[in-house]
Amino acid sequence: MDLGLTGKVALVTGASAGIGYAISQKLAAEGCHLIVCGRNADRLQQAYQKVNSPAKIITFCADVHKATDSEKLVQEVLNQFGKIDILVNNSDGAKFSSVPVENLSDEDWATVFEGKLMGYIRMTNLVLPTMKNQKWGRIVNIIGTSGKEPSPRLIKSGVANAALINFTKSVATQVAKWNVLVNSVNPGIIDTPRHREYLEVFAQKEDRNIEAIIEGIDHTIPIGRRGLSSEVANLVAFLSSECASYITGVTIPVDGGLSTAAF
Repeated sequence: MDLGLTGKVALVTGASAGIGYAISQKLAAEGCHLIVCGRNADRLQQAYQKVNSPAKIITFCADVHKATDSEKLVQEVLNQFGKIDILVNNSDGAKFSSVPVENLSDEDWATVFEGKLMGYIRMTNLVLPTMKNQKWGRIVNIIGTSGKEPSPRLIKSGVANAALINFTKSVATQVAKWNVLVNSVNPGIIDTPRHREYLEVFAQKEDRNIEAIIEGIDHTIPIGRRGLSSEVANLVAFLSSECASYITGVTIPVDGGLSTAAF
């Protein structure tokens, strides 16, 4: 299927590894020009130095949790390409935590809200004027299943993710008349470097074999395995394209049926 993305300009945040990197690779393969950003310049440069693509790919070191970095990033896209067609908001949420809710301080909550939540809101606000002016735009927010399926170990990010789902739908309703479509994707358990790091820490803490933990996780997923970053990227590319021209304001899980399973 030709997604009709050749020549479109995409901005992908959190793109140095995992889901963000897979999304960038997929969009480049579909013919998008890209600006990709991450917080670690060396890691970002290393990730893209061997990418072979006819599309133009520019790396830009930025922390989109910071207002000044976000503004510089969007301005760089406009300086390089003169437009922004696609924004993929992809950022780490809060880390897994077993801290009881009553032990979380105001600062703990403020850090989460100022991070992923405000990062997505801020980036959206920065690209909307250009997208509305050109009467075409796609915004895809990578959120996470904890926004709809609460987890005691993800209470902070779950609250922020729920807010982002609400934000996605609200903004989608406001900007649809300009042909700016806003959707979100909820990855489930995806085999990423971050996920593997968590498994290693968990295995050490519980004094358990990591393979046994993975087997246990896989048994909870109806499809019987963890997902791949490329499987998230495929959906993002579709939502970014003209093929999804009548889809906006939705949140789609990519979780192997986990969020819809009856236990």
